[in-house]
Amino acid sequence: MLKKYLLNTSGNFGMMFGIISTMLVLGVGVAIDFAGITSEKSTLQDMSDAAVLAAVSSGEENLAVLKKIAAESLKANNFSNLPIDFDLKLDGQTVTIELKSSYNTKLMSFVGQDKMPVGALSEAKLPEEIPINIALVLDRTGSMAGANMTSLQAASAVLVDEFSSYDSDTRVAVVPFSNYVNVGLANRNETWIDVPADGTIDHPAGECYMVQPTECTATEDYDIISDGVKTGETGKSCTNSVAVGPEEQYCPPAWTETITWNGCIGSRDGIYNQTASYKGKRIPGIMNVECGEEVLPLTTDMTQVKARIDSLTASKNTYIPAGLINGWRMLDADKPFGNLSNKEEKRKRALILMTDGANTISLEDPYMTGAHKGSDADEANDLTATLCKNIKDEGIDIWAVAYNFDDAVAKNMLQACSSSSGQFFDASNQADLIKAFEEISKSLFTVRLSR
Repeated sequence: MLKKYLLNTSGNFGMMFGIISTMLVLGVGVAIDFAGITSEKSTLQDMSDAAVLAAVSSGEENLAVLKKIAAESLKANNFSNLPIDFDLKLDGQTVTIELKSSYNTKLMSFVGQDKMPVGALSEAKLPEEIPINIALVLDRTGSMAGANMTSLQAASAVLVDEFSSYDSDTRVAVVPFSNYVNVGLANRNETWIDVPADGTIDHPAGECYMVQPTECTATEDYDIISDGVKTGETGKSCTNSVAVGPEEQYCPPAWTETITWNGCIGSRDGIYNQTASYKGKRIPGIMNVECGEEVLPLTTDMTQVKARIDSLTASKNTYIPAGLINGWRMLDADKPFGNLSNKEEKRKRALILMTDGANTISLEDPYMTGAHKGSDADEANDLTATLCKNIKDEGIDIWAVAYNFDDAVAKNMLQACSSSSGQFFDASNQADLIKAFEEISKSLFTVRLSR
């Protein structure tokens, strides 16, 4: 009888199924609760980070006041009404916030685990006004004419006043850009630039040929576009013409071409066009073009900075790489604008790029000419992205501001150019631009999370 009992397996399947299904339910429960704990911990970390940044950027150093500011931040960001205990500590210049809460388990309660502890820890230092070099890379293209330029100048005045309000050693450079950048006639004979001599070229008379006199009988209006943007003005083009009289002989006369350098520089070829440092490769001067107001190298004279920005006029097309690489040069220790302060270990470097549109021109083909006369926007965008990466790799923070335009591709490019998502601003009016510049100024002088 005992042997038969031991060999009887008729109830094993039910018993095994019960055990395995229980284990499966517990396994699923653990997975669900683990995902919930992870999500709640992430939420607490975001709240903790926001609270410590609110505290350190307040300008306060009193422990009780810092705790109050942190508590207000936690309350404002506790969208899920989590039960939270927090502790804030001030150790010298370091503020630490620790959050503690508990997660109500969904299925693990069946095994006696009703709650699981969750928490977060954030740390940041109180603002420290450290020396900083800043390059303002500002769009002065044709699309900036009128209200856009007025808004830029008004917002820049606020930004520069903010710089002046800090006690730190702040140096600012201004780099106006369009199709080219103007480095100034005074730099003509510097070793880092290659400028042909001014002069004239005599062109002989051309061969005579016959032409048919015509008269326009129908015209069509067209929109006048500057830098990819309609100016609101229209022109007329001839859509039909008729011959008036017999063919006539035309003999092109001799003429004299004047060659003049107005301070504009183009692009070096190859990899040299992706770096700021001189490295023995001269920058080509571009003849017979206009490119607006001169750059202003790093200075502590904020009155001079404001005056240069106030002098800006709007013309020509957008080529963001010209602005970026010369803004980078302002923050590099090498020629052409090298400043040894850019090598100081404790001095920050920042580049603020503001533009009201997308790239509308590119390098000329072949690139060896150094001129910016092409129309390949993709090529210009790719170079913009490369320069942004290289600048950030050099330890320079980039802030980018898109102003009053709708090109999604260009905005995505500018956002990617910024050192972080919080360092990109999309401003649609003067008030937004002023607010963006104010936030940038505060960020420049506030140390970020240390953990």
